[in-house]
Amino acid sequence: MRDSLPISLEQLRQENLRELFEILEEAFAEFDINYYVLGALARDAWYSTQHIQARATRDVDFAVYVFSGDHYEELKNLLIVEYEFEETEGNPYKLRTPFEFTIDLIPFGIETIDGRIELAEEWDRPVFVNGFEEVAENATVDAIDEEAGLKFRIASLPAIILLKLIAYDDRPENRTQDPEDIREIILNFFDIEDTVIYEEHNDLFEQDLELHEYAAIVIGREIKDILGQNKALRDRILAILSLQDRTQERMVESMINDRVNEEQIIRWFTLISEGIQE
Repeated sequence: MRDSLPISLEQLRQENLRELFEILEEAFAEFDINYYVLGALARDAWYSTQHIQARATRDVDFAVYVFSGDHYEELKNLLIVEYEFEETEGNPYKLRTPFEFTIDLIPFGIETIDGRIELAEEWDRPVFVNGFEEVAENATVDAIDEEAGLKFRIASLPAIILLKLIAYDDRPENRTQDPEDIREIILNFFDIEDTVIYEEHNDLFEQDLELHEYAAIVIGREIKDILGQNKALRDRILAILSLQDRTQERMVESMINDRVNEEQIIRWFTLISEGIQE
């Protein structure tokens, strides 16, 4: 995995992104909070290196490492009082910025029950953060726009797939875009990370595979590195990839389009599993 990723705000097509990060860097620094970007903006940062178009979004997801519920609330209050962010009705983890972004501040690092964070008693939908610490420790890189003077940590593409597999398995009714995102990342992965694949996974070319199939194995290998010694999470991911229940079957069905059929998707999942189990 590479250490850094050169990006261009112009390619990301996001006005005010620099202002958003300048504010958040100040706020995170005040409370000694480490963070990384996941979700659509992280994906788009990777895609921008190959001029791959993705759906535009004004919603940015941050994984923030906090020590307690009070630590998290202090961060939120600072953003609201000092920087004129606003709370959103019905979701205590989402804030509106003064310049048309919404941000999700997803806390991790505090004790959870089966991976669930429940900081807001009035909200009956827990936030699941399985895998967040592992990604923070093993699978983030610096996205750097030197011209704009902007740098922020983002999840790697295999980490994004890992988190999307977990999120869809937890709440498929709320994660309808995840299967399509997983499909597109696999299809584009080789073009984005070809140098890493040639330098670090050259042994794969002893096999005669399609480029996206080499990509699936490498994604599995990197997920293995992300999971480290977390056997329970490793077993869960392998169970998801083995398509053991109807939720996972629906995920495959949602990934099918005019370029990719069910057989190919199942083949991807098999190869990712093989990469994890090497």
